[in-house]
Amino acid sequence: MTMTDVSGWQQSWHQLREVLGSKWAFHVLRLLSDRKYGFNEMQRSIDGVTATMLSRRLKELQCHGFVDKHVEATTPPSTTYELTEDGREFVTVLEQMEGLLISWSALMEASVRRRPTRRSA
Repeated sequence: MTMTDVSGWQQSWHQLREVLGSKWAFHVLRLLSDRKYGFNEMQRSIDGVTATMLSRRLKELQCHGFVDKHVEATTPPSTTYELTEDGREFVTVLEQMEGLLISWSALMEASVRRRPTRRSA
């Protein structure tokens, strides 16, 4: 592997970290993979996220092209969020990773159960 190859993948991983490294980004993307959500409904659905933090994550994900915001001119205004085509494509990969994590966790749990216990002397 050449230095250019290393620099290339490292740059890609830094970009990935920048996009998804923020707390709650995965949660927002995963939630929106099911359907459109309004802001308040989204906040109620994600345990522990504050309105301020959710607002920041939604703006960041919009800037990265993963989320669209739709505002309807009603009284009061109605705002919904949904994944863009790029967002849906990206979440597909995240869901595959989620499946791998679930499989890996089950294997690790089974491995721990098979280990002999230490006896006191």
